[in-house]
Amino acid sequence: MIQGCVLPIPYPDELLYSVITRYHLRINNESPKWTYREIYETDNVIPTIDLPSHLEALSKSSKLQGMCADVWIDRHTFFLYYAPFLPRERANRVRTLMKSSDGSGIHALVGITASTIDRTNRLRFCPSCYEQDIQRYGEPYWHRIHQLPGVYLCHVHQRILHEITAPLSDRHGLTVLPISRHMFRSAPIIESLHDKIIDHLLGIADDIQMLVQLDEPPALYDSRQKILPRLAEQGFVTAGEHIRQQKLEEQLVRFYSPELLELLESNLTDRDYSWLALSTRKVRWAIHPLRQLLLIRYLYGSFGDFLNCSKDYDGPFGIGPWPCLNKAAEHYEELVVTQCNITRCSDTGRPVGTFMCSCGFSYSRRGPDQLEKDKFHRGRIKSFGPVWVGKLEQCIQEGLSYRAVANILGVDTNTVIKYAHTDIVETAKQPHERRSQKARRNLSSPVSRNAPMIRVDWEKRDLELSWEVESACKSILSDLNSKPIRISIALIGKRIGKLSWLEKHGDKLPVTMRTMSTYLESVTQFQKRRVRWAAEQLTGEWPLKRWKIEKLAGLRPNYSQEVSDEIDRCIGQSRFMYTVISSEGTSSWLH
Repeated sequence: MIQGCVLPIPYPDELLYSVITRYHLRINNESPKWTYREIYETDNVIPTIDLPSHLEALSKSSKLQGMCADVWIDRHTFFLYYAPFLPRERANRVRTLMKSSDGSGIHALVGITASTIDRTNRLRFCPSCYEQDIQRYGEPYWHRIHQLPGVYLCHVHQRILHEITAPLSDRHGLTVLPISRHMFRSAPIIESLHDKIIDHLLGIADDIQMLVQLDEPPALYDSRQKILPRLAEQGFVTAGEHIRQQKLEEQLVRFYSPELLELLESNLTDRDYSWLALSTRKVRWAIHPLRQLLLIRYLYGSFGDFLNCSKDYDGPFGIGPWPCLNKAAEHYEELVVTQCNITRCSDTGRPVGTFMCSCGFSYSRRGPDQLEKDKFHRGRIKSFGPVWVGKLEQCIQEGLSYRAVANILGVDTNTVIKYAHTDIVETAKQPHERRSQKARRNLSSPVSRNAPMIRVDWEKRDLELSWEVESACKSILSDLNSKPIRISIALIGKRIGKLSWLEKHGDKLPVTMRTMSTYLESVTQFQKRRVRWAAEQLTGEWPLKRWKIEKLAGLRPNYSQEVSDEIDRCIGQSRFMYTVISSEGTSSWLH
């Protein structure tokens, strides 16, 4: 037996199988078993194209300096195509088996055995690379990139790959790429396709080439946390961090086309258990690299862009703690909030986070956060808490103006007015505290437990309440000195101190509700009333400016056409009155 052999120096991106075939040709062995015995020191081995074994023995007998088993694995096999999408322990196990003399479990560990993507043994080549290799090295060879699943075009020359059609027989059991084009015939592996599909295939080939060339492959087995940010940006994630699978599937199929997915053996037949659904759920088993790359390419545009901007998903509001936005607290804008409840906005579908601080202050805002500064944005205040209320009480006792207090507390002036005229101590209590106190009073009072049920005369109460409601509405409308307030059930109920009756027992108060309905205002009606009030406040100014009316009336942009017409009417009336007054003044002067 010949001890050791001198394998040819591998060419760039040459498949290990190709190196063995070139050695077989040079040594001119009649039987491939002789070649295997010289390379592996045993003839009980068949070199597979993708993930061969016995590489420790090969590296020792090959006598190539610097070509250890790990170098053969990383540069000249399919290992780096599969390893990033496997658990690290399993990838290490595969590497160990490839080095050992027992490679029976390699394909099962990788998941190829159970995959629906065909594991082809037909070798492919690029006609342009074939000619270029002969010019550079004097002989052609099998390129690793051309054999990887999902590669149908050469990423360098952008040509469809070919496979040999004749002669079909191998040379002594090894498929050799002949040195002359006259020695064989070949055909493209796919027919001509649409330009869009060709562009996709070129992009996929570029992504796969980048993947296998990485010095430090990323860990992509549990890729859900890495792709969730982009899924959320594109509207595929609910507030509860569930994936809108149907929408995602429709958009991905539209992006690639059913024809291309059929070619890549990646159709989406079963929505609940398709490879796409499994790729976006909590990981349970490995997904074929080609399919993972398809999803990554759809979301990020390319594998390179994914590597540059991918980050773990921290939820729509990031990882806590979050800042407390209570200006009355000493820890204002400090990251002390640890509790965040996430719900979904019924209007926009966007996530809404409610942040609750230990000081009793809680606020909400819509997400997801796009920038770091977004975490300091405050939407609605849910509760103020005792710290805020205590600061309000202190400011009021010091005689500060409402506007100054509002600036100190970071709220609107109307909010200060509202809470300054209520029982601020009671307001500061949390709702569950008030409920528990009420329950304790009820339990401790024998009178409340044994008191007879009192029947309410709803007809009498309805009539009396209707008078109070009408009086309150007329009072609001007749107050021309104060800025108008929109008439609503909540406003009237608070004015007369009967809000709970109106909200809970409206069906028993028909007269009251009918009376109130004649005064209730829609947003447009209220804005028109504010416009008229603003025009009255500007009486004496001429010409009357639209922007002054808008500012004084507190109108926001994009108000309705009816409100715009009301502004025009007030301006026109002002001009008419000015003309009349001017003509009267002129006539008096002439006479």
